[in-house]
Amino acid sequence: MRSDRELKLWVGWLHLVEGATQDSIAGRLGLTRAKVNRYVAACREEGLIRVSVDTSLRFCFEAESALTARYGLTAAYIVPTPADRDAVAGVIGVAAGAFVSARLAPGQTLALGWGRTLDASVRGLEPRSAGGNVVVGLMGGLPRAGSINPYDIAARYARQLDAACYYLIAPILAESVEAAETFRTMRMVREVLERAAGADHALVGAGDLHQASTEIASGILTRADQQRLMRAGAVGNVFGIYLSAAGEVVDDPVNARRVQLDPAAIRGIPNRIVAAGGPEKVAILRAALAAGLCTGLVSDLETAEAILKAEALGGSAR
Repeated sequence: MRSDRELKLWVGWLHLVEGATQDSIAGRLGLTRAKVNRYVAACREEGLIRVSVDTSLRFCFEAESALTARYGLTAAYIVPTPADRDAVAGVIGVAAGAFVSARLAPGQTLALGWGRTLDASVRGLEPRSAGGNVVVGLMGGLPRAGSINPYDIAARYARQLDAACYYLIAPILAESVEAAETFRTMRMVREVLERAAGADHALVGAGDLHQASTEIASGILTRADQQRLMRAGAVGNVFGIYLSAAGEVVDDPVNARRVQLDPAAIRGIPNRIVAAGGPEKVAILRAALAAGLCTGLVSDLETAEAILKAEALGGSAR
């Protein structure tokens, strides 16, 4: 049985963040339409849930506590799983933006990944001005503009935070190992990578190897790349690095063709936040946790519970 406060928060989240109608919320939670209306009004009046979510309010204490204890995380922020599975990336993204806003102090640097969740995270940022912040891209770019292009995401973050912005001027995936090495030797690339390595915080998503994943759908990975990575035991990528279920870097040309930080440099960033959710992300999130690439996790309740259940059963992360 949820307390009145918990119900109020849940109703506010469903309506103000997920965009669910008050009628659908009443049916889902077994409440009257009048009570839902009162809870929504209370959330607005009390400032419990705003356009940027107050991350001091916790929904899923038990899952957060279990994750931090099991994996030694400095923080976990777990939000309710939306009824519409297509909304998972958006809901987690908004939460991730709010999570980062609450932790990014004046003068600090934020390194950014890319993807649908990071695209949505811009909506969760608390706008600020003259804070002396710096945004730096962890990934190269795509040849065309679009909301999930790493350059566009970094630029939108910089506008919201009134921050200086640095781009990694290279492709996300070079055409060959030799081409990737050439990019890494370029001064403007080296300087941005050094700036990223010195960041105070990093926020990235997690990519899987399903056909609908961003890297496959956008054409970065070919079908041959996908199949070869899967045969090599890869379950997905985090920070652009393809990992096995055990969290080991997969020996595949795709990893060598990335123009980005290596795992040792990534682990040198104090606060490394991975934001992702959905059943297809469980394996790569477990791998990222096992690899020590993640110090903070933003996800949804069903994904968190699946990670913990798989860990308790000792099953494969695949």
